[in-house]
Amino acid sequence: MKTKYVIGVLCFTLFGVVACLDDQSSLGDRVLSEITISAPYDTLTAYFGEEFVVSHLSVEQSGKELPLVYEWSYGTLNMDEDGMVAYPIKDSLHVVSHDPELKYAFRELGTFGLRLRVDNGETIRYKYFVLQVDTEFSEGITILSRDGDGKGRISFMRTLTREEINTGKVPVFRTDIMELINPGTEMADVTDMVQVNNRLLVCSGETGRIYNMDSRTFDIEGMTSFKELYPRCAFVKFAGVSANNNIYLVSRDRRGYVYDYVLDELMLTEYFKDLDVDAAVSVDRPVFVNYETSMFYSPSLGGVNSSLNRYVDFNIEGICSVGSNVYVIATYKAMPSYIYLSQTTFSLGNPTVLQFYDSPVSLKVNRNSLFAGSKSCSCLYYTCEDGVYYWDLKKQLSTTPVISIPVGMEITSLSMNSDGTSLYVGLYEKEGTETLKGHLYVYDVKTSTLIGQYHNIAGRPVAIIYKKRV
Repeated sequence: MKTKYVIGVLCFTLFGVVACLDDQSSLGDRVLSEITISAPYDTLTAYFGEEFVVSHLSVEQSGKELPLVYEWSYGTLNMDEDGMVAYPIKDSLHVVSHDPELKYAFRELGTFGLRLRVDNGETIRYKYFVLQVDTEFSEGITILSRDGDGKGRISFMRTLTREEINTGKVPVFRTDIMELINPGTEMADVTDMVQVNNRLLVCSGETGRIYNMDSRTFDIEGMTSFKELYPRCAFVKFAGVSANNNIYLVSRDRRGYVYDYVLDELMLTEYFKDLDVDAAVSVDRPVFVNYETSMFYSPSLGGVNSSLNRYVDFNIEGICSVGSNVYVIATYKAMPSYIYLSQTTFSLGNPTVLQFYDSPVSLKVNRNSLFAGSKSCSCLYYTCEDGVYYWDLKKQLSTTPVISIPVGMEITSLSMNSDGTSLYVGLYEKEGTETLKGHLYVYDVKTSTLIGQYHNIAGRPVAIIYKKRV
């Protein structure tokens, strides 16, 4: 049995309505029965393939109650650089109903213009809506986790519409996405997840596999293992998007690979064959680092940029991107109590020294630390054994954590939402009694205060992202 949705998301007050008179309007002294249409919401959300119902309209006539003829239709939304244009639908209209109450299952994803036309024989009135046709998985917090054997799980919590929030609905996680959308498919040894446009990508380690999904539906459309082509590949992390539908990855064989997520092809470019790298950070372009040599590398047109000897006097302990910059936390090799904080860009020119000082306490950052940076708040967070630390990029490093780790838990994932206002902390409770021992704590980036917590919603969290609507 189909689920019915009566959904409206308030957004904007749209367009003026137009009354059209029939031929009898030439009688100047005749009073016409004019139609008025009112609705509480002008932006509506329907879910793909589910019956969508619009029933909360008020249609009134100013004079005699005449028979009304209804027509519901939709078409391509007409917009320009300033937003909505005067007539909101371009191209042809698709008529879907002649009933006063719209009941229709839309089977096109996207944002459309929805039009209601009401005619009583004397006047015609139009009402326009913005219609968003989504899947129930279009937007929300998405968690990739793994069990003790490395088997992957995807958990998802949909972002509620404002109307749903106003009615008191509470968001909840679905923990069975793989079983629901891809029954019979198991993801092995999962190590990272990223959204690129309308693709959701998950990489694995020992299998050398990349799972390529439609981000709107979680449907796996490709799951190629590249072991036959590159026997040593074992992916650790997605490193950043490059041009032409390419995304870079770091592998356990200490190489950087390029994956074309449209063609589902993996490449090892000539200028990366001889590189030896430990980790990477995604900025405008990916930046790779070799901790032992204290050198950075970034792909450029037909080659590789290098930091050369700019950091050779320092032990690099952590790197993180904030906006278009890479921030480096290091210690001075000659005097390890001295902390060196700097920033550079993907072009790896001369770094800007932010701080260079003798610290009274040992550096809390290490190469196992997790990082998450916010451009809007000009800060970054990083993990250590005793908690999560906050670094105001204009100051020295903090010596005490701003977030404590709950007893019996360890932090396994750290990330932010797309605008850098919410911090996602993934926790794993090894000795927990529940089947799912993974938890999510959400903090306000500016204040480091806890604003949400979700328990037993994943395995061991590997990556947490805010999956955006596309």
